[in-house]
Amino acid sequence: MSTFAVFGMSESWARDEAKETTSTHKMEGAKRVERTIAEWEEAVEAEVARIMASKKSVRLSPMFDAPQYAQQFMEMARASIVCRDLKIRTKAVLVDAKNKPIINSKTGAPKVGFADWHPAPAHAAA
Repeated sequence: MSTFAVFGMSESWARDEAKETTSTHKMEGAKRVERTIAEWEEAVEAEVARIMASKKSVRLSPMFDAPQYAQQFMEMARASIVCRDLKIRTKAVLVDAKNKPIINSKTGAPKVGFADWHPAPAHAAA
């Protein structure tokens, strides 16, 4: 069962998101004005910078069976692309502030989502 994934933000993901969300027109007062290609590209770059400076985090990797594969993905990503805030997350039962499972009101089952993964401390042989 695949339960581990790498979350964070990459510049390429931010650029794709900016291209999808940046409008080809702008409003000047009550008048709609079409942007030139250069203006649109400038607006896209500004949106990329805003996304990279924000705290937004998305799943960057496929699902992995073991955390060491997610760790390898993180190492390769750091070496090859511009990225920030990479961390391994795992599928887990979501809990509230009192560490009690959050229950789905419709089904009565615990809600499952992604939670930060923290490796268990290694036990040294004495």
